[in-house]
Amino acid sequence: MLKLYSKKVLMLIEKLLTLLFPVRCAVCGKGTEGAKRNKLICSGCLKAFSASTEFHCPLCEAKSIGGEVCFSCLPLARGKFHLDRLFSPFSYKEPAVRKTIKALKYDFIEGLAGPLGKLMTGYLGKIGNEVDFKDFTVIPVPLHRIKFNRRGYNQSELVAIEISKSINLGVVNDLLLKTRPTKDQASLKEERKVQNVKGSFVCPKPESVAGRKILLIDDVYTTGATMNECARVLKQSGAAEVSGLAIARG
Repeated sequence: MLKLYSKKVLMLIEKLLTLLFPVRCAVCGKGTEGAKRNKLICSGCLKAFSASTEFHCPLCEAKSIGGEVCFSCLPLARGKFHLDRLFSPFSYKEPAVRKTIKALKYDFIEGLAGPLGKLMTGYLGKIGNEVDFKDFTVIPVPLHRIKFNRRGYNQSELVAIEISKSINLGVVNDLLLKTRPTKDQASLKEERKVQNVKGSFVCPKPESVAGRKILLIDDVYTTGATMNECARVLKQSGAAEVSGLAIARG
């Protein structure tokens, strides 16, 4: 009886809070009538997250086998590009996708990592017949401690944790560290992005990386400079394979 009474009180409080403080989508700002208070993205914005299950070359975006570098780019990639495969289901050019990622990173809406992680999990389920991640170690692309302290969290790590809950892979955040601050990649021209991140990552425990297959998690993949530098460091430390998984590309 007491349990039933408590449930009714909670429902009443929920309705009162919704009346006084309407639930609004963190992306578009529109009210989401009837939505629970923990629902941060409205159904309209979620529809914009249409996952592509096609695989594309990490360098030129042409269709490729399993997200590997395409045959046309192989001569250019040899010795310079270290990421074995790239998986990225959403387009950063889609306004709702871009706004959601920016809200997670710059508006400190930490809770958006949950729905983004679920969307990524859905994508992995769709490509599960073609790609097997069971032997991979998940490593989020790290932030420098200055940026981490300013933001309070690493958005890539939060999304990685959500993904790992569904694919039963542990997230390891001490095998790749960022040792110096860098400029925001988005503010730089393409030719400067490589130099910006060069030498900014280290693997402090190469013995724990040797022979492993690594799945790097990041929010946005543009030129690939950041993921490529991470892959270079991990392979120098003995990683057998390094694949990348980014929420969006563009």
